[in-house]
Amino acid sequence: MSISQNPTLYLISSACIVGFSGGLRLYLAFLLAGLYPNVVLAVASALIIYATYTLDRSLENKEDAVNLAEISHANKKLGIAVSAITAATGAFLFFSKNFYLAPLFPFIVGFLYSKGIPLGKKTIKLKGGCGVKNIVIGITWGGTIMLIVWSIGAVLPAVLIGLYFGMKLFINSTIFDMKDIRGDLAAGIRTLPVALGEYRLRMLLIAIFIIQHVIFLGAMVVGILTFQLPLLLVSFISSGITLALYNPAFETNEMWIKKKFRTIFIDGESTIAFILSTALPY
Repeated sequence: MSISQNPTLYLISSACIVGFSGGLRLYLAFLLAGLYPNVVLAVASALIIYATYTLDRSLENKEDAVNLAEISHANKKLGIAVSAITAATGAFLFFSKNFYLAPLFPFIVGFLYSKGIPLGKKTIKLKGGCGVKNIVIGITWGGTIMLIVWSIGAVLPAVLIGLYFGMKLFINSTIFDMKDIRGDLAAGIRTLPVALGEYRLRMLLIAIFIIQHVIFLGAMVVGILTFQLPLLLVSFISSGITLALYNPAFETNEMWIKKKFRTIFIDGESTIAFILSTALPY
């Protein structure tokens, strides 16, 4: 039996590549800031990201009945337990290096997003509104990277790196929403792909993509960030190809290259950038 045929195994393994690529983003952030990469922090970050996404998939969401039908019969309690153990391990690694806010930041933002803060008869929360989820994803992971780099002392690079990765994750999460339109419509969720349509959404994301890379290149040219040509090229080419070519129909296409399009050009971007940055550091 393959992993995809075992709902519980699929649940606890499906976020592995997301966590791995997230850990590599922090590693690349260190390079951009001109800092020696801290492997322990990169591993801790990967564990926290994995735990966050696995926990989200282990909780009941109406849209998941369509978007993630393959895990509808999974043992969600096991998923929650694995998430808790992984998050605790990641937090321990962060705490061992005297980083205390960074591992808590994603869960703080997640709580504000889903539960909010009760103020009298009202509850102030981030959830709700078209595109808010994507902004929260960008703030969560871009902000976590920024906090870690900031804590080491590279303040301005930290802000620019956090902005860069925040914009990238906003774009990536919105593209992921394109494949989930059916489930979101069934659940009454008004995502950006639902609200804008494919053409206007692509134009919005391309505009963000251009602004993101202009800032990125400018920061490298003036010396705020170290000049990492492999990372710049991989980022530009990978995101550019995704925005130009990705189609939700790829998800069920029989051609391997199309079926694995997101894995290669979105989830695989950090891995490719890491390999090239290591082999070609300039």
